Amino acid sequence: MVLEVSVGTVLPVLTDLDESYDKMRNRAVEELQTDIQINDMSTQANNSLHDLTINLTNSGSTVIETSYITVLIDGSNSVFAVDELYWFPESSYTISVNGISGSGVHQVKVITKNGICDYATYSYP
Repeated sequence: MVLEVSVGTVLPVLTDLDESYDKMRNRAVEELQTDIQINDMSTQANNSLHDLTINLTNSGSTVIETSYITVLIDGSNSVFAVDELYWFPESSYTISVNGISGSGVHQVKVITKNGICDYATYSYP
């Protein structure tokens, strides 16, 4: 009786542990295969604000879902627009951020869902 209870309790725990290790391994492999590179940026005046266009490349070997992308400008989360739902490896894409305030040097950080990111700076005006 004790053996049946022990086996009935231990097997689900071992199965959950095995699934957790699989997920962790898959996440680590995805991180190693994900990479982005900011190629260049351009600005355009928008009344007292400015708009930013970021050109970047998915330089890794994984497909990146743009719904999980984060864009930070000077450390603040920014609302942005993209034309594609998925970024395929070795292809270039554009991110548009509108209505940015402030002049001088700004730092941009683009982050994927698994934390892989690239930084760049630009000056306005």
